[in-house]
Amino acid sequence: MRSEQLLKAESSPPDVVGREAEIHAIRDAVDPLTERKSPENLLVYGPPGSGKTVCVGHVFDTLGNKNGVKTVRINCWQYRTRSSLLTEMLIQLGYPAPRKGKPVDELLQIIGNWLDKNRCVAVFLDEFDRFEDKDEIIYDLHMLNQQSENKLGLVLVSNLPPGEFFLDSRSTSRFNCRTVEFKPYTAEELKQILEDRVEKAFQPGVVQPEVVERIAEGVAQSSGDCRDALEQLLQAGRQASKQGVDKITPQFLEKVEG
Repeated sequence: MRSEQLLKAESSPPDVVGREAEIHAIRDAVDPLTERKSPENLLVYGPPGSGKTVCVGHVFDTLGNKNGVKTVRINCWQYRTRSSLLTEMLIQLGYPAPRKGKPVDELLQIIGNWLDKNRCVAVFLDEFDRFEDKDEIIYDLHMLNQQSENKLGLVLVSNLPPGEFFLDSRSTSRFNCRTVEFKPYTAEELKQILEDRVEKAFQPGVVQPEVVERIAEGVAQSSGDCRDALEQLLQAGRQASKQGVDKITPQFLEKVEG
């Protein structure tokens, strides 16, 4: 195996197989920021391993290279409260904010001042369904966008559809977001992703085509989770290495499937 790292979804290059329309929708929502115009707020949702984070990150990588836009990415599993999220936002904007100690109103004022003096900001909140103060942070960011000279765009990513995490009617009205749904990967899409990884991570001819087909079909039937498919391929490679075998055949999947 050339590189196990390429089979780990969290550190792998972007997989955009079957996600061209979703990427286009995300880009359309945030691109107005490049002209200092109001963007569309966006809620991106779908099951784990369907490419949401990778695709939003792909768009933000491009956006961050354009003049006039600063990108901020925060995982709401790690920063679950208003104060922790706003503090992390300030740190990513380059402000030497302490991790603890400042009240929310002061944090918002500092962010607002930064927006007035600097440039537009695109905020990517991953795992938003895990955030504790959803209504409050929606209000906070909405008001920053309304009151600041430069605009703030918001992309929320959730494993749950919008109807399954609670926002009160006022927050829903303020946020006024468009939704983009990511569906589970199909067997054919998983096969394309795995074939690309096989080409990069293994020597030619090491992984038999039947291995890729079996993983793709099995994962598509169970979850459509790209991370599950990559993990099975990784574990099959490790099983072959342990046995000193230079070919990965379907027999190595028996201990790693499911």
